[in-house]
Amino acid sequence: MLKHLIKNRFWLLTGAELIAVAFMFSIGFSVLDVHIPASFQLVAQPSFRLIVIVIGVAMIVQSIWDITWYYIREITRLAAAGVVGMMMSAFLLSDLNTLHITLVPLGLMFLLVRILIDLLTDNTLFKVRR
Repeated sequence: MLKHLIKNRFWLLTGAELIAVAFMFSIGFSVLDVHIPASFQLVAQPSFRLIVIVIGVAMIVQSIWDITWYYIREITRLAAAGVVGMMMSAFLLSDLNTLHITLVPLGLMFLLVRILIDLLTDNTLFKVRR
């Protein structure tokens, strides 16, 4: 198991970061403006935070035990990139709408860029499986 922890340390930390981000937004860390598009209002819902936590836990579980069944790695990685991109876009639109710039979209952008870079460099989808 230690071998898997060392191999998948990035995704283990990313899963923990997703859970931490969901908990920070649950306690009212940052609030969205009501005038952003309705599709981005989904980020303010508790169910979205629960989805982020589930993705984070799934990412941690597949990292600890190095699970590769049914493309779970790719699914959790792409889902993590999707939810972080949606949160970043929603908070950026909210900041631009209120003209009150915060560091929340910038932090989420760095997390998204880090996820995408590692997703592109460590892509297991196109590797030959035996």
